[in-house]
Amino acid sequence: MFVKGKGMWGHIDGSSTAPTDNAALTAWETKDAQVISWILGSIEPQLVNNLRSFSTAKAMWDYLKKIYNQDNAAKRFQLELDIANYKQGDMSIQDYYSGFLNLWAEHSAILHSKVPTESLPAIHAVYPRLHV
Repeated sequence: MFVKGKGMWGHIDGSSTAPTDNAALTAWETKDAQVISWILGSIEPQLVNNLRSFSTAKAMWDYLKKIYNQDNAAKRFQLELDIANYKQGDMSIQDYYSGFLNLWAEHSAILHSKVPTESLPAIHAVYPRLHV
């Protein structure tokens, strides 16, 4: 979200490609280096060496996506189990509600993570209160 907020998501998804004009290329490379810096600052130090061979933010991102992208079925199942078994116990109602909202938000993020944009209205119709 930070990269999107800075208007540099194109360096991650490839929609912003290196221009051929020298002046524009310099500005593009500066922005790409900034995104690379953000990526390197966001990962565990032991992973930095794996990314040294990549020269663009997109190449780094694609590598990380390929290596670390996983099916969330097990996590989704665990969250559904946690939600079903969530009990207030000794928690205050505020703590209980806050904890439940955290579980639900994480579940919602997984549920929507691989849904094509055109299918979202159908899901929202089935789960109208999913947006917590």
